[in-house]
Amino acid sequence: MKAFRPVSRASDKELLNQYYQEHKIPIFFPWSVYYRIWWFLTVIAALFGMFLETYEIAFSQAGWSRRSAIMEICIYCIFGLDIIINFNLAYYDERDKIVLARLPIAVNYLKRMFWVDLMGVFPFYYVATAISGQMGESNTLTQTLALLRLFTLVRLHRVPRFFSIMKYSSKISLMSLTLIRDLSAVLTWTHIWACIMFFIARELAFDPDNTWLGSDIANLTGFEQYVTSLYWSVVTFTTVGYGDFSPVHPIEQIFGVVYMILNVVLMAWVIGSITLLIVKNDQKTGIFRETLHVLHKYATLHDFDANFTKKLKNQLQLDFDNREIADEQVLQFFPVGVRQRVLRRLYLQSLINTDLMRGTRNQFVDAFLSLCRVEVFSPGDELLQRGAVSSELYLLLDGSLEVASSDNLDNSLRARDGGLYVASVWSLADSTEMGSASGKRRIIIPKGEFVNELGFFTESPQMDSIRTRGVCKILTLTRSDYKSLSADHPGSAGRVLTNLLAKVQELPTRSVMHERSRFDRESEADIAQAEVHVEHTKMVVEDLIKMHINKQKDEHTTRFCFAASRGDTSTIAALCDQGFDPNSSDYDQRTALMVAAMKGNVDVVTKLLEYSCDPNLQDVNGTTALMEATKNNHEDVCSILLSAGAHLSLSESQAASALCQAVFDGDTMMLRRLLKANIQVNASDYDKRTAAHIAASESNHLALQVLVEHGADITLKDRWGNTPADDAKRANSVKILDYLSSLEQE
Repeated sequence: MKAFRPVSRASDKELLNQYYQEHKIPIFFPWSVYYRIWWFLTVIAALFGMFLETYEIAFSQAGWSRRSAIMEICIYCIFGLDIIINFNLAYYDERDKIVLARLPIAVNYLKRMFWVDLMGVFPFYYVATAISGQMGESNTLTQTLALLRLFTLVRLHRVPRFFSIMKYSSKISLMSLTLIRDLSAVLTWTHIWACIMFFIARELAFDPDNTWLGSDIANLTGFEQYVTSLYWSVVTFTTVGYGDFSPVHPIEQIFGVVYMILNVVLMAWVIGSITLLIVKNDQKTGIFRETLHVLHKYATLHDFDANFTKKLKNQLQLDFDNREIADEQVLQFFPVGVRQRVLRRLYLQSLINTDLMRGTRNQFVDAFLSLCRVEVFSPGDELLQRGAVSSELYLLLDGSLEVASSDNLDNSLRARDGGLYVASVWSLADSTEMGSASGKRRIIIPKGEFVNELGFFTESPQMDSIRTRGVCKILTLTRSDYKSLSADHPGSAGRVLTNLLAKVQELPTRSVMHERSRFDRESEADIAQAEVHVEHTKMVVEDLIKMHINKQKDEHTTRFCFAASRGDTSTIAALCDQGFDPNSSDYDQRTALMVAAMKGNVDVVTKLLEYSCDPNLQDVNGTTALMEATKNNHEDVCSILLSAGAHLSLSESQAASALCQAVFDGDTMMLRRLLKANIQVNASDYDKRTAAHIAASESNHLALQVLVEHGADITLKDRWGNTPADDAKRANSVKILDYLSSLEQE
């Protein structure tokens, strides 16, 4: 039988409910609460029965004891009922499928534990004494037959399994469980050997010359006899005293030798298991103290000041205190799906409540969480340093941070080494603020807010120094991980930048109010200058964010178009599924659909149209996807685009130019594709000349015939008043004239 486990599969629950409705006699589920209570009752009964049966073998007197008889009957009833329950107990087979049919359950039980349970419940002793006619007698035969009671000890097979189950239970500490298990083993062991040695002395009639107990022991009560035997067993096991009672008879001496040899093994096991737990706890302390010693030597070697060294020690202790319950440490043993559910439960609400994650997809949020790590910072730690370029994005989960800005907003934007210092969002936002004697303003960042978002996304130096005000729990994401994340989720990554831009644009100019309080009330010029600085800072920040939005969009568009060019439908589908706009275009306003149509990638064209790609968008030259497919001889792509409602979107002059060029080049196939694409067959150029005029003047009978088949009007005149027939006369094209005459006759 497998260890207890909760039912987590909905299919098993439904199967059980259905079975209960269809059958009057229920099948018991082995991991239900009721069966587990029953099973623990059988464990207690097995332990109690072991003490009772061994005591009865060694110390019971002749006659009927009502108290012991009632207890034995109750125990026999418990295990008899347990056999019936096991014949109706569902189980999981080798393929991990639940078995509810009674016949397979019965066969499985008969093959496994039935005979053991039957041996534990069959009254061998009472049957033997009844057959021999010695029921209620007290003699050597009945004392020997009492050894048949030992068959009931097979019930103890439940005890090791009980401790194995409890070992993985969080309801009791491992130290407490180990102490209980070892104490139970010692009590059971000493009790059994106390009974064995008293039984031997009893068989020898308590002869003082042949047994360790004198004749006076027979006059003691049963309880006093048991205490005397248990005393010998305990002092022998603990090796704290010998000589009070010494084995005399060779049989006693042999059993005493066996007992003491086995005591060595049991004592070693007990001491070893307890020592292992104690050493494990001491080992953690030892590692910490050793690391602390190394840190002290390191600080001394590099001349760290006392305050900085103290901060390092505090951080080290904080790390050791939280290492065992860190997410990575605890969740490393679980499957990816379970880890993701735990992370969602812990941090999802904090993440989706932020402005940056508004409107992002669930897949993006899950991937974001899986790449993050949780860090704990001690009070006073500097999370971000002014002037540094940080490659990490922080989400404050618990605690609070302090933003220490410079004392003049003129520093909120300054040039340095060709770069820019960008003020934090918190330098511009309306937030809780504190002053200081040094003239620097301190802004308090509450939990549930992102930190360093501007520097992280724009890759700009940090303007503000940010430090912890207490113990802070922070969710951290590196820039390299975010870049890989944004490549897989371009739509949501673009949404994050858009949200950041909107956040900056919506910020009130709170900093101006701060500057108004710092400057003299009559210094209107200083107040106006401060307002200009704030607005200028916001403008530069907005420009930086817009630049990175465009940069990111260009990168994703390039990747998208390249995938369309090489026919990579999987990448196309993945990007579109993650929210990327399939109508995104490059610097020439060319879309992926145009590229795929030009290359003749039918699968890509079909996939893009499935994602609602607009087939009528034009590039800077006015070319559409249908025109690209037409020019590059991809008739199958043309058919797909036409069925999707695509148009050439050509002006009359452009249509005339395309048709006339095809006729002039003698490219009849190109002409047919253009006409199939619903081009204006009668489109004329600046001289009012149509493709039919060119076909007649070039004596291209086939082209003229194709044009006429698609509705070309041969009566149209150019600006000189000439029809296609007039051009054919000048070209002396008899074949064209005959064809035109036949059309007029029709």
